[in-house]
Amino acid sequence: MKLLIKLVFTAVVAYLLQWYLPWWSVVIAGFLISLILSSNGLISFISGFWGVGIYWFILAYMTDSNTNSILTERVSAIFSLPNSFLLILVAAVIGGLAGGLGSLSGGHLRDIFRKIRRYENKYHF
Repeated sequence: MKLLIKLVFTAVVAYLLQWYLPWWSVVIAGFLISLILSSNGLISFISGFWGVGIYWFILAYMTDSNTNSILTERVSAIFSLPNSFLLILVAAVIGGLAGGLGSLSGGHLRDIFRKIRRYENKYHF
């Protein structure tokens, strides 16, 4: 259940940030959600990967549908891909990796803060 919540929040925050910031704002979205909501490293990466990956897949597919596949067919021909749908999947995987790595970084930073807090409480700093 926590995975699903993080996945949805990551996708929503990535959508909102991309209205104002460049494409790499999905890294910030994953980072912030994992910094706020705690989980282990694998869950952090998976939630960021799938949250941003699904969002980018939907965004690329809608853009492709609205433009009658003009741009995706040309770019697919440049990369020698058999069809434009494969290009949409590649874009989703790239976005997913960016979101997953950002989310993993946020989870690790949260763990560092947790360890520092335990250390301070143990030695009464």
